[in-house]
Amino acid sequence: MDKAMNHRFHWVLDVGNSRTKLAQFENGELHHVWWNESAEEHAKKVIAGDLSWPEAMLMAASGALSDFWQRWPLMWETHHPNPDRLIHLKAGQDVGFPVVYETPESIGLDRLANAAGALSVDSECNWLLIDVGTCVTIDALENGKWVGGSIAPGIDLRLRAMYAGTHALPYPENWMTRMDKGVPLQIGNDTESCLLAGAVGGVSSEINGRIEAFKKHWPDFRVALTGGDATFLELEHTSLIFADPNLTWKGYHQILQHVVHT
Repeated sequence: MDKAMNHRFHWVLDVGNSRTKLAQFENGELHHVWWNESAEEHAKKVIAGDLSWPEAMLMAASGALSDFWQRWPLMWETHHPNPDRLIHLKAGQDVGFPVVYETPESIGLDRLANAAGALSVDSECNWLLIDVGTCVTIDALENGKWVGGSIAPGIDLRLRAMYAGTHALPYPENWMTRMDKGVPLQIGNDTESCLLAGAVGGVSSEINGRIEAFKKHWPDFRVALTGGDATFLELEHTSLIFADPNLTWKGYHQILQHVVHT
């Protein structure tokens, strides 16, 4: 985007344990995502004057900030026309909906973002929020309140745990490629496919079981599915499922807009 463009845009910075991602929203729509060094290079163009400053920005850091992003708040405060529009998201702060949790300061920021994203889709129904990434988080939104959930190892963590915890089992380095080609998730016919049936098939079965359990608790609800590894699953109840790989991003943006306008 050059400086002549005058439509609104916001940034969301998501700093995880292994990757840093910068998303740009234009007129409320997710437009682009930069990763790691590319994110820093894009931000440097703003400092150099080659690009306009975003109207507002949310920083959500569950991992360690690089030296550049540690310096970023000072650069924002020095050069941005609205210094107060850089928002550092912290667990426990007002995110636009009630959070019922014994330790709100320990909630993963991505879990709150998923809730905000789901509520922006439908604020009237109950939600089961499923995020399949490094961990599998399953959270509940009841009557507009985030009421907790569960955290379990993700697919890759399960595969790595079996490799680290045994003498003979390998770690299938190319498991995502093999999954793209199709692997039965109930019965494997070699060691690698058995590992995938256990890890990927196990996550699928776990999620299907959770959905069944909530069907007994709630007469009517929807399921939001997101996360980079969600595409590998075999899930039932597809009529209940709202799948959006960008749900977390959209939720962060909803929180940004709420905080800026509060």
